[in-house]
Amino acid sequence: MRVLGVVALLALAIATRVCAGWAAEAATPVPGPVSPGPGRAVLEVDRFVAESGPVCLDRPAAACVDAGWAFADRNEDQGLSVVELEEVRDELRAWAQWRADDLYPTERSLLALGFVVVDGVGIERLHGLYDQDGDGLVDRAELLADVRLDERPLGEVLLDPEAVDRAAIAARLGLPPALLERLQP
Repeated sequence: MRVLGVVALLALAIATRVCAGWAAEAATPVPGPVSPGPGRAVLEVDRFVAESGPVCLDRPAAACVDAGWAFADRNEDQGLSVVELEEVRDELRAWAQWRADDLYPTERSLLALGFVVVDGVGIERLHGLYDQDGDGLVDRAELLADVRLDERPLGEVLLDPEAVDRAAIAARLGLPPALLERLQP
């Protein structure tokens, strides 16, 4: 079962799309609330979003995945553990709350949807469904098992029904296939 990869890639694509609208503004940082200020982890997410937005919008999908991987693989062991994924989720949630006023309503809704999906299924369960070799880590091959990357930006790849096997993902999740087919243009 390869649900985590698509969920993770969708979350990355959503975050990338959210950030792309104001990635150009990143050169002039928008000040956060005066008190309390954002923590180091939130500022790291903010930096990641600003730097990866242009990569994910303009470069081949693999470059975007590489950027996301480098951010999520905290101990650089070429695998994503449950702990790493929980940290990323928590930091992204804190960042989304901090940047809420800077995001369009649609962007806030997409981020909220991503959190509902990940939290609803559970990171441990998603990780277990994806960790095919049972080594406690999700590697890139496991992450991308249901996605065929090409030279297009990640957002385009994820919307292409030929590049993502949505029916297989829906079946694994026990969802009606039409639910994930709605993600197609």
